[in-house]
Amino acid sequence: MRVSLLKEVLKGIFSKPVTIEYPKVRTQVEVDARGRHYADLNKCIGCSLCAIECPANAIVMEKIPEGYEVPKTNARRIYPVVDYFKCVYCYRCVTVCPTKAYITTSEYRLATSAKAESRVLSLNTIAKAEVKPVG
Repeated sequence: MRVSLLKEVLKGIFSKPVTIEYPKVRTQVEVDARGRHYADLNKCIGCSLCAIECPANAIVMEKIPEGYEVPKTNARRIYPVVDYFKCVYCYRCVTVCPTKAYITTSEYRLATSAKAESRVLSLNTIAKAEVKPVG
């Protein structure tokens, strides 16, 4: 019994590791993996269905800040902000959206000490309003 144990120990010492040394070695991700998602505000109508249907309460509707050109289809001037730390990536918001406004990615590397949310990504989908000179 001791000989077989010693044989296993020696085999383990001289063999290559089975695990991947992530994040040193990047892993391949399936194309259809559910990762970070955010709203394209050119398509979003501000209906709030995604926030209502979210089982994790990870989506809040916020006013589009001043300085952005809001599409005429979004009369309420609101858009969804996804909190990626609360999100369970069920993609219910993506499927319930009547205008197919969500942009989906397979990006899964979301660890950060800052807030992880979709605010900036969504706001980058619409143009900034032109500042008209006074005078």
